[in-house]
Amino acid sequence: MALHSPQVEISRRVTLEKLPPVLVLHLKRFVYEKTGGCQKLIKNIEYPVDLEISKELLSPGVKNKNFKCHRTYRLFAVVYHHGNSATGGHYTTDVFQIGLNGWLRIDDQTVKVINQYQVVKPTAERTAYLLYYRRVDLL
Repeated sequence: MALHSPQVEISRRVTLEKLPPVLVLHLKRFVYEKTGGCQKLIKNIEYPVDLEISKELLSPGVKNKNFKCHRTYRLFAVVYHHGNSATGGHYTTDVFQIGLNGWLRIDDQTVKVINQYQVVKPTAERTAYLLYYRRVDLL
């Protein structure tokens, strides 16, 4: 005789106790297969220059203590991975330069001025890997 347990719906929720001055979002670009192989995910991901952390992500104890400016972040750097392999490739970065009040694209020793649209517009050649945000109340 087989015993069947009743189905139970389970959910898990993670909340934040404290918002960091710098938020680094690591976009998982590689899927590892059971056979040991690895595939790069080329899917374009849109990301904003200004990112607001929803109150819903904050723990109940800090939810009402954080003003909107404490939950708002501004993008200041993006690291890109070029290539299809997890074991190789090339990295470049776009970084906001405060003195210039604009964006720079850095590729090894080459540095050039770019506009903000080039930073947030995804392309097949440049897939964002790391997004760096700074809290706007600390700018």
